Amino acid sequence: MSIAKVGDTNTTRLEIKGKDGKLLFTSSPQIDATAIFDFYPDHLRWSPDSKILAIPAGFPKLFQTYLFAWDGTKFQFIAMPKIAAGEDNPWIYPVEWRGNHILHLTFTGPHAGKADDNGYKGTAVVQVDLQTKTSKKISEKVKRYGPTE
Repeated sequence: MSIAKVGDTNTTRLEIKGKDGKLLFTSSPQIDATAIFDFYPDHLRWSPDSKILAIPAGFPKLFQTYLFAWDGTKFQFIAMPKIAAGEDNPWIYPVEWRGNHILHLTFTGPHAGKADDNGYKGTAVVQVDLQTKTSKKISEKVKRYGPTE
């Protein structure tokens, strides 16, 4: 399987292809109105049953985690709940899957030169329901830090 960012003239989308080159998923340009300029393959996380793929992607100011359900033939996009919604320029990465399709994530920020001497870090937990192809946030914790920490 390969995952690639595909750039057109003024749009960017994410493609997932099988070993044979067959297209298994292609997003509409800008999956959620956020450009995908990059992703880090070393942060991809498969659920233990290999039915859900978590991919962190975005651009230098904002990295989000995208979820895709695998049905044996193709991938289907699953919208993530808002993580670090009130924070400026977060990077949100999947850390590990646990039972019952529960995904643990970390986030930090702000990025893109906005931190000055202050910032934040946090964790979140999301559960995915494969039947309905939805996800919900179970918990989120944010810790702010300043120049003395």
